[in-house]
Amino acid sequence: MKVTFWGVRGSLPAPLSNQEIREKIKTALKGARGLDLSNDQEIDNYVEELRLCNRTTVGGNTSCVEVWGKETLIILDAGSGLRNLGTSLLARNLATHDSDIHILISHTHWDHIMGFPFFAPAFIPSNRIFIYGCHSNMKERFLNLFHHHHFPINLEALRAEIKFMYFSERETIRIGEFEISSMPLHHPGISYAYRITDGKSSLVYATDGEYRDLTEDALENYLNFFRNSQLLIFDSQFTLEETMRKEGWGHSSSLVGVDFALKSNIERLALYHHEPSYDDCKLDEITQKTKRYFQLIGNGKQLDIILAQEGLQIEI
Repeated sequence: MKVTFWGVRGSLPAPLSNQEIREKIKTALKGARGLDLSNDQEIDNYVEELRLCNRTTVGGNTSCVEVWGKETLIILDAGSGLRNLGTSLLARNLATHDSDIHILISHTHWDHIMGFPFFAPAFIPSNRIFIYGCHSNMKERFLNLFHHHHFPINLEALRAEIKFMYFSERETIRIGEFEISSMPLHHPGISYAYRITDGKSSLVYATDGEYRDLTEDALENYLNFFRNSQLLIFDSQFTLEETMRKEGWGHSSSLVGVDFALKSNIERLALYHHEPSYDDCKLDEITQKTKRYFQLIGNGKQLDIILAQEGLQIEI
């Protein structure tokens, strides 16, 4: 299973500002005193040693993750990152004609569907796009997205064949080589986590969820759903303090993600659905604090903690 992140922000897109770019350049230049700028290898080594927030960006697009099996493409959510994914698929000749594309929608808040009207493969006549979700009126929600108040063309104007596929939270469905199950999460309007397995490895996508009661009994259903997955993509929009101040907003923190990962034997934890007001350095700082928290409570266990960022690829 190959996983690529195309959008990792929550709530709304958060592009870099001019000032943020200037600060990255200034920081890099200040640290480059004495560097042989004629030596490309020395420059590359220097850049790699910079803090994450000074050498790259987490990205500003909203939720979208590409998952490939041997032959099957699954897309998790259709946030603004879906536009770049669509362009990439065409550039790789993977959705230029007669292609099946499967999109799992966690819920239909704008940050999780806003990219679909700009998804280039949807405008190719021979393509087939299947949109899955546990909300029974998914087609109605997408029709609203394409209402002329919001977008200049309607859903029927798309050239690809679009099919809406409802499945219940108690149901396991099969898409190609994948088995997929779902679980409802505490979030306004209900968001659904998805577990994807290919028989050898499993991925859990758990964005937009709040866990109010952190006792093990209350969390047992979640622990069972997450258990033994190779990758847990987890909503870490807030700090732990913010989850207390913003109770009912439907989001969690990286520290709660660590607790889940330890109790359910997770191999990799990807921090995801980042707060749009946080810059790259703030997210880098949260990641380092999360790793220190794990070192304090991990009791010798292994856990790879990853800050999800656009372009990141993970093989599981």
